[in-house]
Amino acid sequence: MSGDKDLRREFQNWNKTRSTEFSQKNDFWTPKEVFDALNERFGPFEVDLAASDENHLVVPFYTKDDNALQFEWNGVAWCNPPYVKQPDKTSLKDWVEKARESVINGEAHRIVMLIPAYTSNGYWHTEIFPYASHLVFFRYRLDFGGPYQTKGGASRQPSVAVVWSKVWSGADTQLLTMSNKGEWLTEEVWDRKLLSLRLKNGVIAQGYYIDGDRFVVVAGSTANADERPSCQAGTKEIREQLRSEGAVDQVEDKLRFQRDVTFSSPSAAATAVRGMPSNGRALWC
Repeated sequence: MSGDKDLRREFQNWNKTRSTEFSQKNDFWTPKEVFDALNERFGPFEVDLAASDENHLVVPFYTKDDNALQFEWNGVAWCNPPYVKQPDKTSLKDWVEKARESVINGEAHRIVMLIPAYTSNGYWHTEIFPYASHLVFFRYRLDFGGPYQTKGGASRQPSVAVVWSKVWSGADTQLLTMSNKGEWLTEEVWDRKLLSLRLKNGVIAQGYYIDGDRFVVVAGSTANADERPSCQAGTKEIREQLRSEGAVDQVEDKLRFQRDVTFSSPSAAATAVRGMPSNGRALWC
């Protein structure tokens, strides 16, 4: 039996990393119904930043030979960039960074980019999550067209359309879902200003920045009831003061914030919640 498990594990590891016949190709065409739905909501698009004579969806358009990365991006742009690293060593990360910079710096009004949903990659956390105005996730894999089209879709990975917009009337990121046939399914707003701190023992605290570096832990948040051995005297005094003022009460095995409490920094807030020295900039997310 152990031999069967080893073989199964070996196959699973191989299957995760294997390349398909066309996995190193870039000429995959956006499904027309998906593009039309995105164009209707976020367009009309004025330029196609990564296209060819055969697959462009907007005029004017940039081809591989033009290399849009070398030009300034303006207006309302559509982009289904190359997913595979290019001969000049540029990668998907470069396209994402260029999109964010173009909108945040005021050069472009809006950019919509269709990319794989590799949410563990670093650029998601530096270029997308903090800056995107909308994220459109797809139910079911997209059936890309083009010369390398395969039954069931050319991509083995899920896709997402990322939108960076200079003018966005909502306060936070809007999350939407669409079918692989271009039908809008759901939408909601993700409050990215409200950050969370979650511990393995079930403690969940939420808060937000005010006036630069000060940090507010909101009512209803929980905290460790007991300090850790490394807890410093100053933190113990703050926690005891919160108890005496009625700002926190003991609820079962945790403390619960009865009102919003403002701390001098995110680290001071995280330290009070955990009952031990803490780096708030790393913990609140």
